[in-house]
Amino acid sequence: MSDPAGISTYPPRLRWLITSVLALALPVAVGAVVRIALNPPGAAEALAVLLFLSLALVAEIKPVPLEEEDLSTVSVAFVFILSGLILFGWEWAVVIAGISALAAQLVERRPLPRTAFNTAVYALSGFAAALPAFLFGDSPGDAVAVTVYALLGGAAFVAVNVAFISLAISFHDGVALRPLVKHDFRLACPVFGIQAFLAALAAALWTTDAWLLVLMAGPLFTVTLYQRSSLASRRAIRDAHTDSLTRLGNSRAYELALAAALEQAAEDGTPLSLCLVDVDDFKQINDMYGHQAGDRVLAEVSRLLTATGADGSAFRLGGDEFALLIPSDQEGARRHVEALFRRFSAADFSHGQPVTVSAGVATLPDHAADAEQLERVADGTLYWAKHKGKNRWCIYSPVVVRLYSVDELERRAEYQARLRAAENLVRVVDVKDEYTGAHSERVALLVEGIVRQLGFEDELAEQLKLAGRLHDLGKIAVSDSILQKPEALTPAEQQHVAAHPELGAALLDGMEIRPVDIWIRHHHEHWDGSGYPDGLSGEEIPLGSRVILVADAYDAITTDRTYRSASRADEALAELNRKAGVQFDPTIVAALEAHLAEAGLAGMHTSERAEQIVA
Repeated sequence: MSDPAGISTYPPRLRWLITSVLALALPVAVGAVVRIALNPPGAAEALAVLLFLSLALVAEIKPVPLEEEDLSTVSVAFVFILSGLILFGWEWAVVIAGISALAAQLVERRPLPRTAFNTAVYALSGFAAALPAFLFGDSPGDAVAVTVYALLGGAAFVAVNVAFISLAISFHDGVALRPLVKHDFRLACPVFGIQAFLAALAAALWTTDAWLLVLMAGPLFTVTLYQRSSLASRRAIRDAHTDSLTRLGNSRAYELALAAALEQAAEDGTPLSLCLVDVDDFKQINDMYGHQAGDRVLAEVSRLLTATGADGSAFRLGGDEFALLIPSDQEGARRHVEALFRRFSAADFSHGQPVTVSAGVATLPDHAADAEQLERVADGTLYWAKHKGKNRWCIYSPVVVRLYSVDELERRAEYQARLRAAENLVRVVDVKDEYTGAHSERVALLVEGIVRQLGFEDELAEQLKLAGRLHDLGKIAVSDSILQKPEALTPAEQQHVAAHPELGAALLDGMEIRPVDIWIRHHHEHWDGSGYPDGLSGEEIPLGSRVILVADAYDAITTDRTYRSASRADEALAELNRKAGVQFDPTIVAALEAHLAEAGLAGMHTSERAEQIVA
């Protein structure tokens, strides 16, 4: 628990718990004091009690952590509380437990409510340890009886202690009680079991000869060494399963958690959802702001992934890839991911720019029967989300998402890499001629608007947009004097320019990016067959080529050239409509007109359109 200044800052249920524990502990403490007052110890017994109390105090002030984050601790004070109970009675166990706990809290400067609560819990645990004495009498007769008393009393001590402390943490942090109790018992039981035997040994040695208690030094040191060794082992396992940058579980931890979750789901039939998450355009963050900024963004992303009130475990699989295991069905997973995206939309990142993610969700048993299939479905759904514009999530549906085989994914990845390489050639066009470069970018935007009107798939639209950028690539072989000539070209010069579609396609040959190269080769074919280079007509002309031709012609008409002034959009559209069915595909012309009207760009010159697009 954290350390608030006063009880009023605690949740209502925790205040109720603290009050109840204090109310229970008060009569126990009063009863112990009254019992001691009615039967005061002799000098020898008083010195003996003082010795056990001193040993418990020293041990309690120097506990050993049970957890990697030092959230739970244990000390060998338990040995002296339990052995004191066997030797001197339950009243002294309550006193030793309460005073040692109080001293430890004061040394650590805990807030008063927490000090009172922990002291009361320890006193109640010491009282609970007297259960065997209440059931079978105060004085165990032999070593076997002493051991039984120690084990039963130790179990009662641990049960009361863990129950109250787990309740307090549950009420304070708003987490489920059952996992806390299970976790604490798993940590505490082995250590306290060993200490219960040592308590029985201490009582037996003291009964035989008080000086024999010195022999306890070795076993107690061994227990402390065991606790520290166990802690070191857990820390090593944690580090081996933790991503050092984000402190999330790594890919190994993910594999183990997924296997355990699937096993649990198979046992009780509970659903399990897997959400795979990718940071959108993370490479650009590294390139623009540096890798240190990128690392900070990944750490911030990890905090957003875990900042949820819903159950779920987050893992970093590598790079900018994360996974969430959500113990819920599709509806629960949907709520979880919706909350995640709301956090991202409201978050401020250290590099000053928004960060978005894409996510794909699959659920067991609805979408998969085993781990491999669950991962493949979630990965395919993430792939769909990434290629539908990013900054979105999707729960798998066979109606929406197409799953690709490993070979298909590899082929698509290779194809995308070739497309990126081809896109770099756009810079060659820009360097060759400022007009040609700017013109090609505007054509690409017009192509994108046309294909959206025609309802093309996103992947095909992206390919056509790239083809729009590269459609004049072949002009790098045309001399500057021809490209920038202020008057009409001669027939020979026209023939030289007319070779640029074939040259552009030839430059892309070998990159295996069809149909982009095919569209570029035929983007000057005319609907009536009068175009070049192959005189194709009608639907013989590839659809992409027909789109590029209309976008190319429109931008050329509406742009100022050295030999003529630009026409207005309505004049250009009138010209395109006049030649629809002759030079242009009528359907494409209509789609361009609809795009310009929808975007509010009709009637503008190119410069005005560019300004509006930028705005």
